Amino acid sequence: MATNLDPTRDEMREYLNSTPFIHECDEFDIEESIYWFASDYHGGQWSNLYAALCASDYSPGPITTGCEPDSVASYLYDELVQHFAPSLRFGETA
Repeated sequence: MATNLDPTRDEMREYLNSTPFIHECDEFDIEESIYWFASDYHGGQWSNLYAALCASDYSPGPITTGCEPDSVASYLYDELVQHFAPSLRFGETA
């Protein structure tokens, strides 16, 4: 679990790899979910989530605004939100 203010890309991947249905997911689903979670929750350009966003192999289309509803990526995104979002505290020091 992240001990910093926000999770790193590796911490998110590690968590997703521990979820029950990860064997049904492909790399694209994982990258997409991390990208949208980082996009929605980053605390600025110096945050771990912003770094994860920049390092992502996923590149959305010009009018894409998130994971497709009821997709595998959407399920993984929800897992990230439930696990990491409650502990995000932007603007505080560790």
